[in-house]
This record gives sequence, C-alpha cells and structure tokens, in this order.
Amino acid sequence: MSAAAAAPKGTARRDQLIALELEAQAKWNAVKAFEVDAPEGTWDGGKFLVTFPYPYMNGTLHLGHAFSMSKAEFACAYQRMQGKKALFPFAFHCTGMPIQAASFKLKKEYALYGKPIPNFPASPPEVVVMDAEEGSITLGWKSPTSTGGGTLKEFTVHVRTNDGWTQAATLPAAPPGSQCSYCVTGLVVGSEYAFKVCTVVEGAEGRESTVLEKSADGQHALALRAPKKEDKDKDAKKGKVGGDKKKPAAKIVAKTGGMTTQWDILRSMGISAEDCLAFVEPTHWLEYFPPIGKTDLQRFGVGVDWRRSFITTDYNPYYDSFVRWQFHQLKQGDFIAFGKRPAIFSEADGQPCMDHDRDRGEGVAPQEYTALKMRVLAPYPAVLAPLEKAGRTICCLAATLRPETMCGQTNCWILPEGDYGVYEASDTELYVLAVRAARNMAFQDIFPQWGKMPECLLTVKGKDLLGCALKAPSTPYERIFMLPLSTISMTKGTAIVTSVPSDSPDDYAAFMDLKNPKKRDFYGVQAEWIEPFELIPIIHTEELGDLAAKFMCEKLKVQSQKDVEKLHEAHDVVYTTGYYKGVMTAGPYKGMPVIEAKPLCKKKLCADGEAFTYLEPEGDVRPRSTPEVECVVALVDQWYLKYGEEQWQGKVRAHLNKMECFRSEVEKSFQDALSWLNDWACSRSFGLGTRMPWDEQFLIESLSDSTIYMAYYSVAHLLQGGRIDGREVGPSGLKPEQCTLAFWDYVFLGAKYDASIGVSEEALAPFRREFDFWYPMDLRVSGKDLIQNHLTMSLYNHAAVWKDQPELWPRSFFCNGHVQVDAEKMSKSKGNFISVAGACELWGADATRFTCADAGDGLLNANYDRVVADRAILTLTTELDWMKTTMAGTNKDTKLRPEGAASVWLDSWFGNEMIRLVHTTAAAYDAMRFKEALKIGFYGMQEARDRYRTGTASVGMLASLLHQWVEWSALLVCPITPHFSEKLWALLGKTGCIVHARWPQPAVKEDASISAAGNFLFDVSHSLSAALVNRDKKKKGPAEPSQKPNQVNLYVAQTFPRWKEIVLEILKKNFDPETSSCANTVMKDIADNAELLAFNKGKQVPQFAAMVRDDAKTKGAAAFALSMPFDEEGVLRDNLAYLCSTLGVQAIHLYTANGPHVLPEPEVVASAVPGKPQAHFFHADALQPPQLAAGAPHATPPPP
Repeated sequence: MSAAAAAPKGTARRDQLIALELEAQAKWNAVKAFEVDAPEGTWDGGKFLVTFPYPYMNGTLHLGHAFSMSKAEFACAYQRMQGKKALFPFAFHCTGMPIQAASFKLKKEYALYGKPIPNFPASPPEVVVMDAEEGSITLGWKSPTSTGGGTLKEFTVHVRTNDGWTQAATLPAAPPGSQCSYCVTGLVVGSEYAFKVCTVVEGAEGRESTVLEKSADGQHALALRAPKKEDKDKDAKKGKVGGDKKKPAAKIVAKTGGMTTQWDILRSMGISAEDCLAFVEPTHWLEYFPPIGKTDLQRFGVGVDWRRSFITTDYNPYYDSFVRWQFHQLKQGDFIAFGKRPAIFSEADGQPCMDHDRDRGEGVAPQEYTALKMRVLAPYPAVLAPLEKAGRTICCLAATLRPETMCGQTNCWILPEGDYGVYEASDTELYVLAVRAARNMAFQDIFPQWGKMPECLLTVKGKDLLGCALKAPSTPYERIFMLPLSTISMTKGTAIVTSVPSDSPDDYAAFMDLKNPKKRDFYGVQAEWIEPFELIPIIHTEELGDLAAKFMCEKLKVQSQKDVEKLHEAHDVVYTTGYYKGVMTAGPYKGMPVIEAKPLCKKKLCADGEAFTYLEPEGDVRPRSTPEVECVVALVDQWYLKYGEEQWQGKVRAHLNKMECFRSEVEKSFQDALSWLNDWACSRSFGLGTRMPWDEQFLIESLSDSTIYMAYYSVAHLLQGGRIDGREVGPSGLKPEQCTLAFWDYVFLGAKYDASIGVSEEALAPFRREFDFWYPMDLRVSGKDLIQNHLTMSLYNHAAVWKDQPELWPRSFFCNGHVQVDAEKMSKSKGNFISVAGACELWGADATRFTCADAGDGLLNANYDRVVADRAILTLTTELDWMKTTMAGTNKDTKLRPEGAASVWLDSWFGNEMIRLVHTTAAAYDAMRFKEALKIGFYGMQEARDRYRTGTASVGMLASLLHQWVEWSALLVCPITPHFSEKLWALLGKTGCIVHARWPQPAVKEDASISAAGNFLFDVSHSLSAALVNRDKKKKGPAEPSQKPNQVNLYVAQTFPRWKEIVLEILKKNFDPETSSCANTVMKDIADNAELLAFNKGKQVPQFAAMVRDDAKTKGAAAFALSMPFDEEGVLRDNLAYLCSTLGVQAIHLYTANGPHVLPEPEVVASAVPGKPQAHFFHADALQPPQLAAGAPHATPPPP
C-alpha cells in the first residue's frame, strides 16, 4: 500500500464500518455461509457457477484484482438471492516463469550484493538534460535502497573520455531511493562520453552503477549532440525556446527511473529482510502468497467456497493429474502437434516466452516481413570496397509488408545516422541490415548457425551508403539508388525500406521533398539519383485512381514529410482502399485484385530467390527473467495447439454467436481474437508447471494449463478439502495416484466405471454428481486483456475436450476495462498503488466494494475515485445511524405514523416506487451493470425515502412502509455492501444471514400510472422551485424592493390546444423508439404544415416542438401523449401541503382551464398543457382562494 494513499480524515466512522464487517464475517464463517454442494436429490431452484481468472501468485493482490473480481462477486451474490445454488470458487496460479524468474533474480542479487541485507549500487544513471550550448549533460539517478547495513556517506560521479575515466564530482549522500542529479560541464559537442555513479559506504565496500554509454535508443554511443531542428520546432511550439535551465530537477523527477530489485519488491510487501532469504526457492512463493491472497479476499468479504481452492503446478499432485488428463484429451483429439513453429523466444531462457512470462509486451505476436534482396551494383560505395574483392554478392535487405507493390519501386530508403552491419549469409552472399533484424534472422535458419549471430564483417553508417546503386526485384528500372529518410526506426524491420511513392503517401512526400534541389543538397543527394525517376502506376481504384498516394497527399494538402497527421490519414485510406478494392495494373499479376495478388507476389519473389520471409516481434517484448534483453522470433521444435484450424475454429465461432457477452464490443473483440489466434506454443523447457504427459522434457506453459480448470473446481473440495497445495489426502480419501485417466474420464466425460481406479463406483458418485450439477460454467468474469488469449483459448479447449457436448461449454463471458485510481494508472511511483489489504485498512471492505461498483462496468478504463470511497464511509454510516434511530422512534427529525392511521396519497406512491426500484435494480444486476444497480438500488431508494419523508413531514412516515423500505434497501445493495446489509438485517430482527435471503418479492405489480403521477408531482415541485428562484432574474432595470411570494395560483390543463395536438401528432409519427429521437426533417414538416400555419402562432410552434422533441429523448413516446394517465388536479390537490413546504409558501390555489372558478390570470392558463401546469406567484396579506364564476354551481373550494 502506498504511503500517499492516506487514510480518510477522522477514522471513527471507518472503524465503525470495519467493526460491523468483522462481525458479519464471523457470522458467515460460523454457518459456512458460502459453502455449497450439489444436491443429492432433485433440485429445481436453478444453479449459478461463476469463475474469475486465478491471479498469479508472485505477490499480494491489488485493487485491479479486486475491481474485476468484484463483478463476479456481485453477480454471484445476486443470483444466490434469486434462490439459486450459487458457487464462486477461487484458486491461485503459480505456473510459468514469473515466480522462477523472480527467485533466480533474488538469488543473483544476493550473490552480487550480499545477504541478508544487500549493498546495492545507485540506479543506472540516465541523461535527463543535454545542453549543447552550455557543453553539459545533466545526469539523474536514484540513491540505493539498501547499503548492506552501512551508512551511505557520499556519491562520486565519473566520466569516461578518450583519455579514460576521471572523477567529475563528489556529492553528499541522499535518503534511500531518493532522486539525485548532477550536471557534468566542460563537454564538447560531437564527443563521446560514458558515465557511472559510485557509492561510498561507511563500514562496507562501495558499489559502481551500471555504466551509461549508449544513447536513449541503445543504438549509438552516447555523445553530446545539438538538438535536431525538428526537436527545436517541437520545443518552440511548447513554449520551451531556449530551454528551462533553472528547473532541471523537475525534468529529472519526470524522466529518471529507478533500479527495481527483487529484494526491494519483497520488502515493499512488508516482508522482513530475514524472511526474504527463503524466497530464493520457487516453492516458497507457492507456500507464502496464496494463503495471504485468501486472507485478503476473506477480509474483502468475498463469498467464496474456500474448500474448492487450490494452486497450480506439479507441486499440487491432484491438479497436476487433472492437467495431464486434459492434454491427453487434446492429443487424442488431434488438437496438438509437434514441429518447428515461430514463437516469441527468450534467448536468455532458451525457450518460447508466452504472454504470462513477459515483463513487457503481453499480446505482442510475430510479424512476418518479406525481405527483398536489393543487390548492390558497381561501382561499390567506398565503405564496401574492401568486400568487393571477395567476389560475393552484397544485398541490402529491405523489409516490406507489401510485396505486391514492389513493381513500383523508384528508390530505396536508409537512415543516415543508423548503424548497419554487413553479415555473412553464405559462401556467396552478404547481407546489409540492422543488428536487431539480423538477431531475429539468426533464430530462423536464415544464417548458417541457428541461434548464433552471423559474423559481422563490417559496420557502416547509413550515410555512407547514400547513392549506392541497387538492382531491385520487380521494378522496371535497371538500377535505383539508396536515398536518406530520417524517420526510419532501427528497431523495426531491417531499417532499410523500399520506396513506392505511387502507392505510399509517406514515400511520396519524402520522394517529392528530394525532387527539390535545396532539400536534397542538405543530404548531399545528387540529381541523377532521383531526377530520372517518376511515379509508376501499379494499382487502380475507382476512388483514388492510378496514383493513390499522390491523389491523397494533394487532397489533404500535404506539404512535406513533416505533416505526420495528414500522412497517417492518407496512409490508412490508401492502404485500406487499395487492398480491398484495388486491381493490379503492373507486375506479373496485372489485372488481378490486390487481395489475391499479394500472396502470389510474395511466393514468386521467394521462389525466384529475390526475397525470403522472416519474422520479428511486432512490438517490444521482454522476459521477466531478463527484462534488459529483448525477445526475438525463433523457429523452434515445440508442441503447439492448433488454434485456428478451420473446423475447430468454426465450432468455437458458432458457439460464440450464441454465447452471452453482455456488450457488443466484447463480442467483436472475441471475433477478432478468433481470426488472429493461430498455432500456439504450449510447451517450454523449464519453469513451474506440469510436464507434458508423453514428452516429459517439456513443461506445459502457463496459459495452456489454465483453460478448463473451471471444471476442476467442481471436485476440488472432495480431493483437497481446502488444503490449497493438495499435499494431503482430502475428505474423499482418494489419493493423487488414483486420479488416473480413467478417473477423470468417469467424472468429466461420463465414461463407464473402471475398477482399476481402485475405489468403488459408489465412492466416485459424488464426483460425477458435483460436475454434472455445476457444469457448464454460467459466467466467466475477466479483464478485457485476456480476450485475446486466455478467454478465447478457454472456448477452444472446451470445444475440444467436450467436443460433442456444446451444452457444457461456457454460457457467458463478462469483460471489463482496467481500473485507474483518481483517473491515473495505478502506480507505486505515483503514490496511488493500493493493495486489497491496504484498501480494507483505509476504507473498510464495504466502502471499497461500493467504490468498485461506482467505478464503472464497460470496456473503457474505470476510475476508482478515492473521494467516492471517503464519502461512501460517511454515507453508509449516516444511513445506518438514521435507520437505527428512526426505527427506534428516537429520531427527532422524522415522525412515524402507526399502522391503522389515516393514509395519504404519498403512501401509495412510496410503496409503488419501492416496487419499481426493486425491478429496475434487478434488471441492472441481470445486465451486469453494477454502477447502475448502485445508482438505483442505493441512491434511488434514498431519493424515494427523502421525497416521502418531506411530503409526509406533517403527518409522519407510515411505520410499516419505513420497515419495508429498510428491509428492501438492505437487500438491494446486499451484493455490493453485504456487511452493511447484514447489520440492517440484524436491526430488523431477522434471523439467519441476509446473504441467504431472497430478493424482494413484491405482492403486487408496479402501477405505471402511480409512477407517472409521482414523476409529475416531483417535476412540478422542481419546476416551481426553479421558477420561484428565477422570477426576478427576468426583470429589466434596477431591482425594486418586493416581498417574497407567499401564494401561488397554479393552472392545470386537461387538454392541449388544437395546434399543439397537431405538433404532437407530427412528432410522434416521426419518432424512432430505438434511438429515442425524431427524424431530422421533422421540424421542417412542422413549419410547412398548412393547418398549423392557419393558427398564426409564429415562434410558439417551433419552440413547443423543440421542447417536446427534447423531452422525448428521456421520456420516449410518452412525451407525445395528449393526456396524462392520471388525474393531475387530484394528484396536486392531495399533495398541496407537500408543495407548500417545498416552496415555502402559505397556499397554492388550483385552477383548471374549464373549471367553475374565475381565472385571475387568463394569460397564464393559456400556456398550461397536460403534464405541465403553469404558475403565478404573488404576495398578499390575506389568502385569496379561488372564487366561483357567476352562474357556476355552488361549490366550496377545498382548503389550500
């Protein structure tokens, strides 16, 4: 828990909540409230199984876990209240590399820096300010967090030049982990430097930091350089002209990172230095963190059946046997195969690096490029001259994603400042390319020895290859030339780029720039390298013509290659249109659609020896074991799951079309994942996990052993009985070695009993009963990041293991976005990182759950607002106090009416409103919209109570209705704040636990007319209050003293004037109920209506039409009703006391347009319409009730 995440001011109310939470949890534990078994007899009450991806146990649980998991918790609690047997099991994931990598990292730290208290160096220094004018570089670093128990005395800063190392400065010590900086001066622009920071420790050896000797991108030696012109332009736009030399510290804080050691990570979790020693053993992690995770979730109040909990890996022999059975099923069904396949690969680990093994780059996949052999022609550039005598062909490798466009090449691009290598590919060929691409190719059988970088015969700068003549495949030009492009990335492709300016907006802009003599002179580009070359039409589309790039650049007015945003837009349009709608007009497949020609062009280039394919990660991927070393794509022998196989994929896609995903965007994400997911490496050489049953040199990787484990929950309690590591025989008495293939076939596949299992069929019956009752899984809740791998793989594996039983495949998936804290990504450095235990300590469980529900339920990132959490404490405790005192009759501000007392209109409204809220809250829970459920079930119930209390202030709230309100309020929020609800349950004198109570079952249905009448009453109250406040604002000129109105004449209309009826009829005819909007042409139809024009109402018509049209956005078609479904005058008359109290007036006098009374303000009644009475406010010393009109039948008006 971050120290910055401080507790709310004043903890008495929070402590009150925590006390009732502990009381409720003790009550639940005593009755084993959440333990539930499959019934032995018949059961027709329904069942609900919800699961959540088991969290990885290399640390404690944090708020991100709690937020996503709360969706499953809320859903399960709600379904339990529907009378179903509801089960929420929970387990802990330990498979894979992260734990082993962390233990190895800790062991390495101890070896390097000592134990039990390491003596760390300062973090690696970083350049945070480079000032060429001043000849200085400002370094930033962080002070070591531990110095072996000795006292840090000072730092020394050292600089390396051509003359060797010299000490530049001695600086005072800084607190552990704090930011430090030093400005090294006297440096020369263009010179190369290296820096290091050393510690001086009293009573211990000082340490040297890692040497800083490379540029930020790691591609060049570190040198003092003047900023590029484009960087100056950017700074100028940001108001940074000249820099801000007075405030380097601010930049340092923003830019300098720290050295995060494994020892520091463990210490940040509250683990003592002595206890850290045990974590060098991977198994200790399995023993330490899962019990803490269980304790934290119990404190959070999660309704889990902990008997079914377990950990993964072969450390748990029961789960190990289950995973082995699963993979036997996959092998038997031909869903798994062996062979060379490309995979993201960790060179340090010597094995594929799958998503859960990554420190960075989860979801990144291999990207295939076509590497074109651009043969270097004589005369060779001077830098390549030493290689010319060898007689071998030199090829510059240009990587492209669009081989079909190579017939349009006019030149080739290279980065002038880039460092390139010339590598030996064979006895006859040398390749020129960036080192990153060469490293990837070394693992793909492209160079002589797999996994070993080929010999680099020469290192060259890109600028030394400018003007190099090349023979390019497919282009009609006999030779093209190497030209400069400053936007090339050295970490993408080969860093040599093909140029097709007729079909690439970026190429077109750069190509045309170099057609300008002044611009090409800057790079030393000769005219003959570019002037003879013109655009080659290669693709035709109806929309963009034959020169798509030129067309779009001219359309968007692209001025140069610096118009990045416009070029990005042009790129998307040209590439998408060309690929899907284009026809080739050049090359070997002229006349063929581009979408068909692309693979054929690639195949021909490779077959002709002019190109080959290779792969690299489409983004930066780093393994947890060595995050400083980037992963590659390697062709490796491995076991792989045949995801994407046509028939298998088809079954999954058909099921997805029927499965509930709750949000259309979630379903689309699954469809995209199905299209993308292909052969998946499911084996690794080492780590934690289960051995491949038939090839035990391999382990099953962490995503592949986590796809159908939801089925294991159904029997885990019988096998393990709550012992999460499974190292003791559980209540069934079945030993791990008896969990044979035949056993699992019997339990999960309904196979015949096999006596070889060693136990009777009667003893196995509970296992099958549990599985048959609980499966399929009714709901799986997860963060959206698992759609692309785990969740889609789960569908595939269910379809494989239960291939003929789709009724056992998952019924629904709910996915949510990530959670932020105070609208920022959760981070320890920002001080907003919150653990589950920390949240329960800061706010208590219910206030935290309340805020999780309030944070949101969509795919966009949700926001956990700490202000909401603080307010939740106050809100919950205030409500609890009010309910206590009011039900006890000691609340001085609230009067109660005993049963049998005279009723008032608001009694019926309040009872009806509670029924409405029960149903709408249930609908929100059913739709997994918990923010909405909280809004209705908590705030909506409060609002109803407050309106009822205000409206009955003079006579008091009906006691029976109040008790019903308290009971239903407790039930409606029970899934979200169960401890708070449990306390209310006790206050009501109820027996048992509220978590076992049924959802409210109203005896009668909601009366829609009463609901409408209530909305009308409160709308009138609100509009009258607003009118009273604003009445003087419309007066012009100096304010005149006037007395506050004490009476209101309120005019009610039962019908609309004919012209308004016409408007309503036209609006209704043009209304779309699905969008709650009217057609765009409706206002014109109203303006042109001949019958309306005859009324000569001028601006009143469009004003009234616009008002009703806007009302329809929230009220729907009801906004067009010609009359109300209730007696407006009767509702108002019954509630005059309420209206008078809300307005603070003595009397409200009711008039109707066709009533028997004299109308004091006839011009006001003319503007009244059904549902919208109009008011006249006035002050008079005496009350002025309505007077009967002459000739009207005698009637006594009711008292105001």
